[in-house]
Amino acid sequence: MPNVNVVLAQEITRLSKRVVNAATKPTRKLVTQHRRDLAALKRQFVGLMKRLAVVEKKQPKEITAPPEVLEKGRFRAIGVKAHRAKLGLSAKHYGQLAGVSEVTIYLWETGKTTPRQAQKARWLAIRSLGKREALERLGMAEPKTASANAAKPAPRKQKRGVFKQTAEEMILGLLKGRKALTTHQLVALWKKAGRGATVDNTLSLMVKAGKLKRKPLGGKKGSEYRAA
Repeated sequence: MPNVNVVLAQEITRLSKRVVNAATKPTRKLVTQHRRDLAALKRQFVGLMKRLAVVEKKQPKEITAPPEVLEKGRFRAIGVKAHRAKLGLSAKHYGQLAGVSEVTIYLWETGKTTPRQAQKARWLAIRSLGKREALERLGMAEPKTASANAAKPAPRKQKRGVFKQTAEEMILGLLKGRKALTTHQLVALWKKAGRGATVDNTLSLMVKAGKLKRKPLGGKKGSEYRAA
């Protein structure tokens, strides 16, 4: 006759587990969902930080001449015209670099007006810019020419591995002397051999061709394969 106390204790334990599982199931689901949400937010944050870094890199920075350059630098109307011609910019775009209007640039070049101290500081800071740097500051950088792209060597294609056996020969060789191998075992051996892609496609083709026999694993993921 079974011990009543032991049976009672086992039944209490079983019922307690059932009650606890039922009570904590919603909480476990919430925790799992929160973890997924946090992972998604983390990925979104990383993506936004990368985009911010790109935007900050492209954002033109305000440039001004250092005090010693401002003190010694001289403004000349012919210098403005010559520098604008060197950069190949319109008066409008050159004015954007200097922080003034298009009309102001024309007035400077004709000598009708001279820049104020703050304007002079900005012009002295840009007068040493080259064409590419000026275009980059304006967001007008020229695309790379075809010749420049052609100068770069084409990336070398990675050589595919050379195997002494075909995929089918390898699988039949692995099954030789064995009753059967599971999908998991075949995948591990396939990767160990350094073969690309996956073994699933080859296995399916061999089963259709009648070279292999496949048997599903009861209650488990995958199948069992044996030579036909």
